[in-house]
Amino acid sequence: MFASTSAFCRLVTLAGLLAAVPAAAQTKIKTKVKPGSAPASTAAPARAASVGAPGGSLRYTLAMPAPQTHYFEVRMDLQGFGQEYTDLKMPVWAPGSYLVREFSRHVERFKAQGANGQALVVEKLDKNTWRVHHAGQGTFRVDYGVYAYEISVRTSYIDADHGFALGSSIFMYPAQAKSLASQVTVQPAAGWATVSTALRPAPGMQKYVYQSTNYDELADSPIEIGNQKVLSFTANNTPHQLAMYGPYQLADEPRFLGDMKKITEEAQRVVGQNPLDHYLFIVHHLDAGGGGLEHLYSTTLGARPGTYSNETAYKNFLRLVAHEYFHLWNVKRIRPVALGPFDYDHENYTHMLWVSEGQTEYMANQIAQRAGFYTAQQYYDQLATVLGGVENQPGNKLQPVAMSSFDAWIRAYRPDENSRNSEISYYDKGEMVGLVLDLMLVQATNGQKHIDDVFRLLYDKYYKGLKRGFTDQEYQDAVAQVAGRRFDDFFQNCVYGTRTLDYSTALGYVGLTLTSAPASPNGSLGATIANRNGHYVVTSVKRDGTAWNGGLNVNDEVLQLGGAAPTDESVKQALFSSAPGTVLKMQVKHNAFTHDLSLTLQPDPERAYQIQPVASPTPDQQRLLAKWLGK
Repeated sequence: MFASTSAFCRLVTLAGLLAAVPAAAQTKIKTKVKPGSAPASTAAPARAASVGAPGGSLRYTLAMPAPQTHYFEVRMDLQGFGQEYTDLKMPVWAPGSYLVREFSRHVERFKAQGANGQALVVEKLDKNTWRVHHAGQGTFRVDYGVYAYEISVRTSYIDADHGFALGSSIFMYPAQAKSLASQVTVQPAAGWATVSTALRPAPGMQKYVYQSTNYDELADSPIEIGNQKVLSFTANNTPHQLAMYGPYQLADEPRFLGDMKKITEEAQRVVGQNPLDHYLFIVHHLDAGGGGLEHLYSTTLGARPGTYSNETAYKNFLRLVAHEYFHLWNVKRIRPVALGPFDYDHENYTHMLWVSEGQTEYMANQIAQRAGFYTAQQYYDQLATVLGGVENQPGNKLQPVAMSSFDAWIRAYRPDENSRNSEISYYDKGEMVGLVLDLMLVQATNGQKHIDDVFRLLYDKYYKGLKRGFTDQEYQDAVAQVAGRRFDDFFQNCVYGTRTLDYSTALGYVGLTLTSAPASPNGSLGATIANRNGHYVVTSVKRDGTAWNGGLNVNDEVLQLGGAAPTDESVKQALFSSAPGTVLKMQVKHNAFTHDLSLTLQPDPERAYQIQPVASPTPDQQRLLAKWLGK
């Protein structure tokens, strides 16, 4: 997954899921089905449903008769479930987005009936499990509504303009038959004519009927319904589609599709093996556009309507495309062992999101550079910006990036005013770890290998060979195998500890220098203040800064600044144009109390970084640089 401008994630799994083969809505393509066994359920009640005897079937109907009310209507028709009762579950989270979102809170009007139309007894066991008592009737039906009005790439949404169904937040599954194949019939709202999904059309069926190999595939194949425009291009003989929802201006469609082709083909070169027979981009053009979420054979992206007419925004979008597309390998197939088969009832903990997300972001920027969208210096500037963000964040000194990953479930998606002081992003820090690790690999192998070779090894050994994810130790072993030496101290100190990465040495291998200077010559309050309807309120306080040590708090209202009522100009002067040593006299309201503070501004502790080539690189440095840049 990619959050904000960089972004985005989760890997699926098991051999059964590996056998899944998607296709675009109503697009007839030649499929390549990979053999494999179906995944076992990761959580099972003591006496749950039949696992689906031979001949058992599961059919879903997804209807939206009144889209303006923001409800999807779901029907499940189950056959071959011959036990006394069946437990049906709704996931509590969406793979790729590491937060328990409690999707079952949006479920309404759950009811069940037997083949004869008689109502069946339904018992709710816990927050996301419904037990249907069907007394040995092998055939029964379940109906329920899902309220869907949270617009993001990780939640479902429907209104009068379109519908977006994210499988894990829409479709329930039989607790003991997660591996059962299913069929989905989509009934678009009146006036809607297009359905876009990576699910394969069901052979011989009418329009808008799709099939999934198992629940994991269904949950990982979002469905866009409406009148979106569909664009197409081919990358390495694989058809790709873009379902473009919302208003947007695309002045040069051939150029856009050509650029998408460049990004996807460059991404495929990293591992060198293409697991696709088809791929779908669902693009939502919204004023608050941004972010993305990866899926097994598709992705959902957010973009603003003006993205394609602004060169900076356009290239950022291509980097987002590269990030989500590279998840096809890193996360969806190359994955930590904790991330598949999924436990949809609970958190799935891993220390390795710095690889799954951080290194995906690192490779996304590499891919965009290799594809020619950035010069080498522009790429160095991007790296320097991320480096500065990491090193200027106080939480980087407190939270190891491995723990940032492990605690994603309780912290990453729940930021507060103290987050920057206490934690670090596994995206940004993971990208920096990826940078240094890649340069170490290039140097250790004398320019023969780089980080691409680690992904290739993991793909062949664990995805294709062992058909499972890798452990933390197995990842380190793979790096050692590629490098020809171990980097255990690096992992212990810089991944599982908070030692500052040795950027300068690593960059020096390829003839680059890292320099830094104070970000500002001015004094620093170490706080931000915002004008909220004429009230000047403290919105952040930086650890160990002037405000932190002087007793200024988030949510304090500044009543006086320098003996006068604050204004936009006086606040700007205090924050950005006062010399170190300046004494700020403030009167603030803290809850119901008023405090007078006298704060002496410290020098600004933040630094601005630059990465540039050395004046006269050696031939070895030039050779290693070319390898690192993928030339």
